[in-house]
Amino acid sequence: MIDYTASEAEIAFVLKHTSRPERLPDWSDDLAEALISALGRFINTEIAPLDMIGEEQGARLENGRVRMPPEMVTAYKRYAEAGWTGLCAPEEFGGQELPHILGAVLADMLAGACISYEMVLSLAQGCIRTVSASGNEDQKARLLPPLVSGEWMASMCLTEPDAGSDLGRIKTTATPEGNGYTLSGNKIFISGGDHDYTDNVLHLVLARTPDAAPGVRGLSLFACPAVLPNGTRNTVQTVRIEEKMGMHGSPTCQMAFDCAQAELLGKEGQGLATMFTMMNAERLDVTLQAVGQMDVAFQRARTHAAGRRQGTTPQGTALITEHGDVQRMLLDIYAYTLGCRAMAYRTFVDMDLGADQGLLDILTPTCKAFATDAVNAASSQAVQIHGGYGFCKEYRVEQIMRDSRIMAIYEGTNGVLATGVARRAIRANDGAAANAFVELVAEGPTSLELADAIDAWKAATKAMQASADIGPSATDYMRLTGLVYFGRVWADLEAAADEAPEPELLRAAAAHVRARILPEAGLLRHLILNPEPTHSAAIFAA
Repeated sequence: MIDYTASEAEIAFVLKHTSRPERLPDWSDDLAEALISALGRFINTEIAPLDMIGEEQGARLENGRVRMPPEMVTAYKRYAEAGWTGLCAPEEFGGQELPHILGAVLADMLAGACISYEMVLSLAQGCIRTVSASGNEDQKARLLPPLVSGEWMASMCLTEPDAGSDLGRIKTTATPEGNGYTLSGNKIFISGGDHDYTDNVLHLVLARTPDAAPGVRGLSLFACPAVLPNGTRNTVQTVRIEEKMGMHGSPTCQMAFDCAQAELLGKEGQGLATMFTMMNAERLDVTLQAVGQMDVAFQRARTHAAGRRQGTTPQGTALITEHGDVQRMLLDIYAYTLGCRAMAYRTFVDMDLGADQGLLDILTPTCKAFATDAVNAASSQAVQIHGGYGFCKEYRVEQIMRDSRIMAIYEGTNGVLATGVARRAIRANDGAAANAFVELVAEGPTSLELADAIDAWKAATKAMQASADIGPSATDYMRLTGLVYFGRVWADLEAAADEAPEPELLRAAAAHVRARILPEAGLLRHLILNPEPTHSAAIFAA
């Protein structure tokens, strides 16, 4: 069953009325409208049919190489030929150099149509940004054209068996040899580490040079191609494909680097800062993955509920859309879909405009954590709306639960990101980033509920800045930050309700946000001002 349709009208509405793209140089509403329409046609025709194929067939390892379902390989060729790979890439290297917000629209639709596909395709976009920002002129000339054209794809190789979120424990070594380096070590959980969409995959690898400083200060970033310029394969081996809970159409690999030839990107010892160009882009991309999956969850749940009868009314058997509890769940999913989409789109535009880095250090991880928590709740509600049918594969909402669960884990677990926001973004520069955030969320129409949430955030921020132990409150604080940003964009959406594709539905969701979602800010404020103490690790010993 292929039941996803790109939400072109709602995407165009959110783009226009919350992210304010007209602030971008040379922005064209007409071009954006035409692009959204063209994307929708391509996604619905070429990509949506792949979701069931990826789920049922997945990736397989044959003779050391990963093989994808033929239909997915063919669709990638069409995707590259259509020019989507270079949508936002620099024009001098073959791209169209359109605003990154339009790349966000592409990712949003891809994620709804086939999340496993979008996950792998997005890595090349982050790689293009990284090479553009940190590569020298020779590297840009050699590496960017095949990435932009889609001839190559990319992977991001950070995690190791003993180094997950703690990247300072990375052991992969980079030894100078000739004009480059050789890499030796093992990486795990590498999305798109190998496949046959393209012959070559450019791996961006964090590794440690000889005599490097300990911890993250000793890490450098290297570009390591799977295929060398002479056409021979580099000494990079796919050891296995992970058997995962979900995203079966995304090849997640264990990789072994055995004196693999590579070259330095940026400067030695600055690898983590260089890699963050890609990681920050990927975190916003994960936000869009969550949005796309919430979109398809709403589409499936709404369709099912509109035709499902249970219970009675004086007029006869009732549709379950007449039940208040089902309405509550549908409004929850819809509200989080539009709100998180608006948060991501606004952040993409602000990023392209060169917004204050301290503010972006709040917005980027907040979008990722808030949206990925939301999709886990929304997918569960979609199953609940389907009842027993939702527990069955045929109705394809249990797949959303499985595919989306990883989003709160990869590209920085939500707990790690919460601690980072509290430590770096809020406390840095005497709270300048916090002041910038308040200015952003207070600009525009403000309901009493949003004003109360902003006041709660201000009080919580003072408490966090003064706290000697932020650990017990970090997740609550991240949730509160996301809730306030969510309330801001929903106020903007409600103000433009007359122009929404479904004005009545949007107004109902806006009232739902004010009545049932934003009041959570008061509870979060209470929890942050009255934190639970950190306990001795001994009480959790097995």
